Amino acid sequence: MRTHSMAAFVATCLVAYASVSQAQLQGGAATSFEAPVLTGGSIKLPAVLYKAPDASKGAVVLLHGSGGWDDHREGYYARALVAAGYSALAVDTFGPRSITGTAADQSKLSTRQQESDMFAARRFLIAQGFPADKLAIMGFSRGGTIAFHLADMTYMPSEPDRFKVAIPFYAACTTRPRQPKPASALFVVLAEKDDWVGTKTCEAAANAHAAAGGKVTTKLYPDASHGFDGNPEHTRLFRIWDAATVVDCQAIIEPDGSSSFDGKVYAGYMAGNTDLAVAMQKSCVKKGATIWTNVSQKDAATRDVIAFLNANM
Repeated sequence: MRTHSMAAFVATCLVAYASVSQAQLQGGAATSFEAPVLTGGSIKLPAVLYKAPDASKGAVVLLHGSGGWDDHREGYYARALVAAGYSALAVDTFGPRSITGTAADQSKLSTRQQESDMFAARRFLIAQGFPADKLAIMGFSRGGTIAFHLADMTYMPSEPDRFKVAIPFYAACTTRPRQPKPASALFVVLAEKDDWVGTKTCEAAANAHAAAGGKVTTKLYPDASHGFDGNPEHTRLFRIWDAATVVDCQAIIEPDGSSSFDGKVYAGYMAGNTDLAVAMQKSCVKKGATIWTNVSQKDAATRDVIAFLNANM
């Protein structure tokens, strides 16, 4: 599979469990902001801003997965956050780039570009009057990978100002730094029966983040699959036969910027390395995954997210 860089592989074939027809986000106010394009120029990203009715406790950026944004996920969490006293900004990083999804080809948009998009979203919220020390990022699947990355200064080191809190849902932790540089408090959401990205690699990344002095809470949700917090009508198990799973895939980013995987060292992760991506695909990528919505665990995760924000914002 073609890939522009190892960063594009980090979220290979992650799909947030979106509905077949992605509904426009309900509530909030449509807005947009300029984000720099890493290859030059800028792009206007559409977003929906949900404002808390009273003085906001803070604001949370919501980033979709490989299926794009969906009212059953980003809209749902935005409304729940507003009810808890937080504002939320749901961002569409696909639409203006004419991307309908990235499950079949993650190289359509690099994770590094999406990381840059999220820093632009952070600057937008600050310009709207939200305090810089009261901002969080919450991402799902591919978006969860972005959120996990932004909690560590190893990724996008040119951006010194970070979100106070990062909340990755069922992320793919196919890379982790050997020497993490914690920048955000982490609440890591794992799904017990996630056979798409698994739990082991993110548990290892979370443990390393904590050992380096970061504040980390990890929670495993029972009887939950990848994308367990999607459409409440989709509670029956659905098998995706051709899903490329990354349950056992993890490369280590070394302090010098190289990457170690399967006993070999590959040149500069941050500069991109196709050889590493190919090696991981040959070695650890498998086929087939199952997904379903677990409404009770979605409710539990919502309560837990709000409690974590209350404790850390």
